[in-house]
Amino acid sequence: MSLINNIIPEQNFEKVRDIIGVILKDELENQKALQPSRFTEDINIFTARTTPFQQSEILMINVSCDNGNYTSITQSNNQGGVNYNIDIFSSAKESGSNNGGLNSAMIRDKYNGAIRYILSSTKYNTLLLPLGAIMGTAINSFENFEVPNSLDTSFNQMCRITFNVRMTENQALWDGVSVNGLNTTVKIDLTDKGYQLIKDF
Repeated sequence: MSLINNIIPEQNFEKVRDIIGVILKDELENQKALQPSRFTEDINIFTARTTPFQQSEILMINVSCDNGNYTSITQSNNQGGVNYNIDIFSSAKESGSNNGGLNSAMIRDKYNGAIRYILSSTKYNTLLLPLGAIMGTAINSFENFEVPNSLDTSFNQMCRITFNVRMTENQALWDGVSVNGLNTTVKIDLTDKGYQLIKDF
């Protein structure tokens, strides 16, 4: 028999994953409009993508939920930090005196810097969620490395940004079960040890 008969809502850590993608898509497209000569790539952003990066894509940004650690737990809510991975994949061809690897790294670093700026902005302190849901955000780290299983001639580069979001998750308290009545009778019985209270239900 199921004891939870209410609808379990979408959790904040799920909402945040998707909201990060929405914020980055909107702000990077805006930068592309403001700086068309600098941001020339198509802004391809995904959440929880598992298919490999294709060289023809030039740029791909993938947001995924990595892990969470609840440091404050009560019957009504859990509070703690959740880490998100923002993976930037880039690819480029040789141009002039620059080889493809350098050009690809320049694309990767450009979007790394833009994402750091966007997610560190105080305009996104609450990540567009209601007050109380988000308690703070921080870019914890980034790491650059070669794309796994990439051919030497593909010039694929990758950066992983770790973004920490401190949030609250709520759950409804149990209302208990109504009891129609409970009758108790206490009587005094005389024993060789003195008077003893005896409870009858």
